[in-house]
Amino acid sequence: MTAPNRGTLWARALAEELARHGLRHVAVGSGSRSAPLVEAFTRDGRFEVHPHVDERSAAFFALGIGAATGRPAGVVTTSGTAAANLFPAVVEASQSDVPLLLLTADRPARLRGFDANQTIDQPGLYGGYPRAAFDLPVATGRAGDLALLRAACARAWAWMLAPPSGPVHLNLQFDKPLEPTPVEGDVEEGVGSTPVLGGAREDDRPRTGVWMPAAVSDAALVALAKRVAAADRPLVVCGPTHDPARGPAAVALARALAAPLLADPLSGGRFARGAPGTTIARAEALLGREDARRTLAPDLVIRLGPAPTSAAVDRYLADHAGVPHIVIDRGRRWKDHRGLASEYVLADPSAAAAGLADRLPEDGADPAWRAGWLELEEAAVAALTPFLEGEWFEGAVAAQVAGAVETGGTLFLGNSMPIRDVDAFAGARDEPVRTVGFRGASGIDGNVSGALGAALALGAPATALIGDLTLLHDVGALLVGCRLEVPFRLVVIQNRGGGIFHMLPIREYDPPFTRHIVMPQDVELSAVAAAARIPHRLTATLEDLRVELTEDDRPPGVRLVEVPVDRHENWKLRRAALAAAAEAVAARI
Repeated sequence: MTAPNRGTLWARALAEELARHGLRHVAVGSGSRSAPLVEAFTRDGRFEVHPHVDERSAAFFALGIGAATGRPAGVVTTSGTAAANLFPAVVEASQSDVPLLLLTADRPARLRGFDANQTIDQPGLYGGYPRAAFDLPVATGRAGDLALLRAACARAWAWMLAPPSGPVHLNLQFDKPLEPTPVEGDVEEGVGSTPVLGGAREDDRPRTGVWMPAAVSDAALVALAKRVAAADRPLVVCGPTHDPARGPAAVALARALAAPLLADPLSGGRFARGAPGTTIARAEALLGREDARRTLAPDLVIRLGPAPTSAAVDRYLADHAGVPHIVIDRGRRWKDHRGLASEYVLADPSAAAAGLADRLPEDGADPAWRAGWLELEEAAVAALTPFLEGEWFEGAVAAQVAGAVETGGTLFLGNSMPIRDVDAFAGARDEPVRTVGFRGASGIDGNVSGALGAALALGAPATALIGDLTLLHDVGALLVGCRLEVPFRLVVIQNRGGGIFHMLPIREYDPPFTRHIVMPQDVELSAVAAAARIPHRLTATLEDLRVELTEDDRPPGVRLVEVPVDRHENWKLRRAALAAAAEAVAARI
């Protein structure tokens, strides 16, 4: 079979080459200029193609897949503002080092600047956020050009996955016809025949193989191990990541050092084998007072990856700026916003932590060091328990949700308060739970789409904890729908606005606080669920929530669980709980 025209040939060669590199998921938006790409991906047979009405949702859906698997998913758009709608996901992908392939269809370059309909300047559209961007020439049917197209696929694949991972933009110009209509003489003879479409190899290998060896040298690890082993009060800090190896490696390093581990909820070190007894899960409650931060003074800090979400941990690290801080990260951004690093190791944090743990002597730090942390955390937990088991507020909800996710399941944490409440109130678990979230730029846009993409890619029971404004910001993801073959519980904190803003001094200034900052809303989530044709459950007590979270044999698909909370009462209870924990810790010092 021969490709009928050069646009079809170009798109099919691109799809085939990307399949050979390993692309398997493609989210597509509606449009005409992208028709050659959509036809090629759906025809190929090696791709799962996910349709979306909203390109922003499509991009975050693909980002969720990349965050969950470490492998890029593609997102296809037509020309014009459709391509502009990918920008928020591009920013998040860049900031959180997640691979994402942007395939924007475009009109021929000759039409730019001449009032052609739906034509904008798409080259360079995403500024400096992509790892690389290529404005490819208009499709041709010549063998030499097709070879360069395949080479561009290899370059895109390399830039997406080479440390640090991130987004890559391929802008693809297509002339008419956009459908697979035969055009005589449009394709160089013999070039468009399958299976060797336009110069591909006879086997299943890509035309250009990409090798990306990246390892910390043994000499560097030995020197670092010697440096770390000399500490008496070492501390390991692990920030948010999408690397599933990071959490277990952080736990192993902390255990080898006999050190406490401060693990972000998205680090993988909070819900992992060996975490209890090593991971300090409630640092927000433990480190709220200056005397506690002073008592728990380290003499060495090892930080893996980005800074954690917790404001209390951030203050604690700043309080101890005078001790050596070793930051291990290979990303493009310098992960040291407070300027604390005395040594910066440009290496993969997971591999470095695992290699470092293997090279440390068996006699770690003084056991009393970590025991002191655990003792004070125990005091904080005792003070928090009456609130978590007897009061209806968002901290209790977060603790219940995090504790109920199935072993081996997925927990997506929305931005604003959900991740902070899990951080402050949920305990460590000796069971692996995969955590996913978007902390690169920490926006609420695309969280529903990203959670759906992660759940689909991982293929395990999933739970997402988000706020009401986060849901409404991305409600189109539910209305269009996603066919999930796994149970997906979407827990929505319904506090009628932005509850996080009660934590800020602006709360004392009303107006404009309530109307223009909190932005209260009165959308009925049961109606949203009905419109999306998904089940809805209202849980208004801790017992209701426990029943919902412990339900066996959940059917596949999305279920919306609404959790109504009064944001004013919630703020009072949250402050009271953390204050009680701080007092209990102070009494033990």
